[in-house]
Amino acid sequence: MARAAVTIDVDSLSCYRAIHGLGEAPLDEDPIYTVALPRFFGLLAEAKIPATLFCIGRDAPAHAGAFARVGELGCEIASHSYAHDYALSRRTPVEIREDLLRADAALRALSPSGRIAGFRAPGYNTSPALLNEVIALGYYDSSLLPAPMYFAARAAAIGLYRARGRTSSSLVGDPRAFAGPLSPYRTSAETPWRETGGALLELPMTCAPRTRVPLFGTSLNAFPTRLFHRWVDHALEAVPLFNFEMHAIDLLDAHDAGVPPELVEAQPDLRRSISEKLFRFSKLFRRLADEAEVVTLAKQASA
Repeated sequence: MARAAVTIDVDSLSCYRAIHGLGEAPLDEDPIYTVALPRFFGLLAEAKIPATLFCIGRDAPAHAGAFARVGELGCEIASHSYAHDYALSRRTPVEIREDLLRADAALRALSPSGRIAGFRAPGYNTSPALLNEVIALGYYDSSLLPAPMYFAARAAAIGLYRARGRTSSSLVGDPRAFAGPLSPYRTSAETPWRETGGALLELPMTCAPRTRVPLFGTSLNAFPTRLFHRWVDHALEAVPLFNFEMHAIDLLDAHDAGVPPELVEAQPDLRRSISEKLFRFSKLFRRLADEAEVVTLAKQASA
């Protein structure tokens, strides 16, 4: 039987404002925590599967109540850094270590196991300095998205914002990091896009084996359902771990309280109705429950 993992990046709405160069705006309540996460846990409960939640150490503990179902559903809490600094990979080793240690300390209280086992970099961007600290903490890594087309699309979007006089906090990144293996592998901090048998276990996010289309929440919402599931067919056959990545914002739409109109304008997927999104995610989660052994990334890493 195939193995699968459902992983979600719990990024606050402020992260998306930064990506789109929209500036800061105070939120009384972030619908990521009050609306999207309850929907996510409802989908997991319906399918009877666990998930790995990559959380921001600075933000998540203030919303501890939103994670009340983590233990009940067998989920894992993992690190998405402390401050979700898109330039974390460019910081000094001391700055990186401080960020990751602060995240570890902040997130342990939310973790059913009392420990943090894994890491995903903000914006999928890594560096030797960052990954050496990940290795030092004994984490697995799940930061690499082996999708060259995603790299090209992001570079184009950042350039377009620059031309319009808006500064995106996102980074273009290293193209080699978006062209690595599709299956889990051991690698080194210096060349994480290449299997070397090194100290770091990389659990890449899954892309379609032939086209390298990323099979994540954005494409599930964007492509025709039949086409997406055809790619899922190929991936379940070709890779030993179907590592499905999504973001909590995938479970919001323009009508949810707290979603600002300027973000809806910048983020087209917010214009798709939540009823359609819930249908699509429910269908995928139920399919994975029927056709694969769904595990947390920590369980996969310990296998």
